[in-house]
Amino acid sequence: MKISVGLVFLQIISSRCFSSVATKHTENTEIMETSKNTLNLDEVEKFGKLSAEWWSPSSPLRSLHAMNSIRVPYIASTLDSSRDGKKRRILDIGCGGGFLSEGLAEHFHTLGWSDDAIEIVGLEPNSNLVQIARAHLPKHLEGKVTYLVDTIENYVTQNSNPNFDTVVMSEVIEHVDNPQEFLKYAISAAKSGGSIYLSTPGKSVFSWMTLILLMEHVLQIFPVGTHHYEKLVDLKDTLRMFRENNCEIREVRGCFYNPLLNVWHWNDSFKPVAYAVHALKSNSVEKLNP
Repeated sequence: MKISVGLVFLQIISSRCFSSVATKHTENTEIMETSKNTLNLDEVEKFGKLSAEWWSPSSPLRSLHAMNSIRVPYIASTLDSSRDGKKRRILDIGCGGGFLSEGLAEHFHTLGWSDDAIEIVGLEPNSNLVQIARAHLPKHLEGKVTYLVDTIENYVTQNSNPNFDTVVMSEVIEHVDNPQEFLKYAISAAKSGGSIYLSTPGKSVFSWMTLILLMEHVLQIFPVGTHHYEKLVDLKDTLRMFRENNCEIREVRGCFYNPLLNVWHWNDSFKPVAYAVHALKSNSVEKLNP
């Protein structure tokens, strides 16, 4: 009872902390919208404002870049690495300025994968961020990565059979409207038996204290208002949504970030703070008809 009352109290404080944070529309920025859309425009434009400093070592998003040290090798390990002549395809939903897409491409390049062996498609609804991602991509990776200004809903609607080996949603679901609908579209982009990787902050008193209170208000690693407690998704709800879409949960990991060293670690004790899920799409899943 004490924990429940405390959590409600913190939720109230959280909502009050951020109720005064206003988001203005960014001028000269194309944002992809569709009639069937889980986009939160304020969230999209909020990150678009960081485009000029996206890749800077002192960027407010440096922790997200540092996360590549654990998520890139893990995502790569879920991909069938047998050299059978078939191209492996990865979809990075909400790729932003290209941290993960480029990191994955560099990883496979280092392993000796040719352009014919791996294809990475990054979807991002904010055109400014796509321009940043394209401009930063090294020449030797251009054959492995394609960045598109698009939403997952529109992409699935326009591509009748996406058939990706791996679909990635890393630090994205907490910024969308209707997470259940978003996840459904994301899963539909994977081939039968394909992998789905999702990472996101948890929804708990611990995540509020570390992510919002400590990281945003005290240490100011993130700009205030980067995360909103009410939009975070609890691990139980995420697993339920995966299962409702006929996915098999293969693994759940906890994540820990050390802000002093700018280093991430896997640690299952921290699942309430941040977690990653690896799931497989069932072979019996019917194709989504948007």
